[in-house]
Amino acid sequence: MQNRFKMQKLKKRFLTLIEMMIVMFIIAMITGVLAYRYTGSLDEGRAFKTKVAIERLSTILNLKAADNPEFLDDVTSQWQDAVVASPLVSNPRDFLRDGWGGEFVVTNEDGVIVVHSPSYEKYHQNNQTMFSNEGSRQ
Repeated sequence: MQNRFKMQKLKKRFLTLIEMMIVMFIIAMITGVLAYRYTGSLDEGRAFKTKVAIERLSTILNLKAADNPEFLDDVTSQWQDAVVASPLVSNPRDFLRDGWGGEFVVTNEDGVIVVHSPSYEKYHQNNQTMFSNEGSRQ
């Protein structure tokens, strides 16, 4: 009788260990799927932040050029100082780097200031997302 009681305890422990392993496996699978999806969301967030920053940065620099046309001559070297000094910007650090931490490239193309982000362009080439401008012109 005592031997039978020990066998039941032993079986119950063994079954509990298997159950725990299955539950841990299921949790690991769910975590892996969520982590994979979360990574895509982070990239979309970075792309959105960069796109908005490019638009605002372009507006700020073009307004500066409208006030001071000589600014266009050295826009590639002075654009960061202009952003920091602008009253339109509450936190200039948000406009000095893109969502991936890379610097924006500011150029003067025939009197028009153009802002580029190599990281955003690379992301945009790899992932055609809802942030593309194709078909949204009005």
